[in-house]
Amino acid sequence: MAVPGLAPSSLDWRLQAAVGVLAVSAAMVLLLLHRDRPLVFAIGVTLLEVGLLIAGRGFVRPFVTPGSVTWLQSFVVILLPAAAGIAILSRRGWWMSAGFTPPSQWRRLRLLWLLGLFLVLPALDLTRGIHVPGRELIPAVLYVILATSMEELFYRGIILRSIIRYGVVPAVIVSSALFGASHVNNLFASSSIAPVYVLDQAWVAALIGIFLAAIRLRMNTIWPTIAAHAAYDLFSLVVYWIYAFSYRPTGASFWLATAFGGFFAAIGVFLLRKARPSIIPTELET
Repeated sequence: MAVPGLAPSSLDWRLQAAVGVLAVSAAMVLLLLHRDRPLVFAIGVTLLEVGLLIAGRGFVRPFVTPGSVTWLQSFVVILLPAAAGIAILSRRGWWMSAGFTPPSQWRRLRLLWLLGLFLVLPALDLTRGIHVPGRELIPAVLYVILATSMEELFYRGIILRSIIRYGVVPAVIVSSALFGASHVNNLFASSSIAPVYVLDQAWVAALIGIFLAAIRLRMNTIWPTIAAHAAYDLFSLVVYWIYAFSYRPTGASFWLATAFGGFFAAIGVFLLRKARPSIIPTELET
């Protein structure tokens, strides 16, 4: 998840904004000149999302109070890539083929139990108690829903849709790898976030992305993965609150997280082992 605004990054806000603008500029070049090359298009979309997050955090930095969660600025930052993703889906007419289907078109509802299994361990964290201050709970929930919906829109929606013509399994692997890599944006979120935490987050996100992409394709809908992704991140946020972002992974925690992510990645691969063309969207508009 793109974390909310905390203690400002140690990088000068002007330089941070410039890095983001450069990434967005590179993304626009790829999207405009290579929009008919699915893999390049997918990389461009990833750069666009990451660049907008980095640039947005830079531009709102002068208005951030150090050491606190600044919700207004955090929502502004998230809305930038969300608006870009909505524009891409609308421009290409991909809403249905990106998974935003009505319930009447959903398939294999029995797979919902796997999403429940996916949430068991994160839900157990709730036994530690909810540590988010009461006044912060509603904005925290709304932020997580918006941030995770934006990520699903990009990675299980636009990107997975754009490269599905390469085959189901390659599309799942590539979209999940890009999803993991996109978490580099969190290096610009706060000075309290360690690079090793971001690397750990990116690795686990890539593994979990395989599972979520498989569910999205097999069920022919993105809505359940949005809900599961939001719940997964929300459990951690309300339990660990801002302390989660100063967390330093240990060897044991890395291997535990890898085992968790690897288990569900294996389930995802299993679900796609007999992937047929019927899973691929029928509307292959360019």
